[in-house]
Amino acid sequence: MEKNTQLPIVYLEIEEGDMSSGVDAISFVESPATEISWEKFSAQKPLTFQKDEMKRIVTGPVMLAETPIYRYSPMLGEYYVKFSEETILSMMKKYFKDNKIHRVNENHDSKRMVDGVRMIESFIVGDRIKSELYPDLPKGTWVASFFVEDEKYWNEVIMGDKFTGFSLEGMFIENYEQSLIEETYAKIEAVVNDNELSEDELLERVKNLLK
Repeated sequence: MEKNTQLPIVYLEIEEGDMSSGVDAISFVESPATEISWEKFSAQKPLTFQKDEMKRIVTGPVMLAETPIYRYSPMLGEYYVKFSEETILSMMKKYFKDNKIHRVNENHDSKRMVDGVRMIESFIVGDRIKSELYPDLPKGTWVASFFVEDEKYWNEVIMGDKFTGFSLEGMFIENYEQSLIEETYAKIEAVVNDNELSEDELLERVKNLLK
């Protein structure tokens, strides 16, 4: 989907002290491209996971940092949500702290939990760790690897290409109004710092941003 750069962007956050906040499970999904409902997120770009047939390991991005994800609600209309680097790191740490790292289901269906799939690797792309499998991932992206114990499941489901990527689900704080305020301030600051604008042009642009 081509992004509409005029839509507002809302950052999602988690509540550290709330057990229900953050990532509840990671899904094997048929398509890791944008596929969004309220608490189900997929990577914005079509990045599929990589398979190590000898070791029965799948590796892929769980969530891309600073990457707009399209959303729509009857009340708010169209907008994008993003996860910051800091929030992605916090929700990965909380996922481990809450001991949910082996919670895997299929297509975000809580009745289709997958037994015998274990997270064996989890890291944030950055200065300390790079991903040779995905060299172009934005800094702050969460990448994970899962070992599939069940050989039949590996052969029939994973190698059968029934699923191609990961998608996280959970509960997140969505501060729509605060995000819009911060976005407007940033746009005003950019206009004020544009030395090529005349005073009248500057006032007109600021006025339009405040409508």
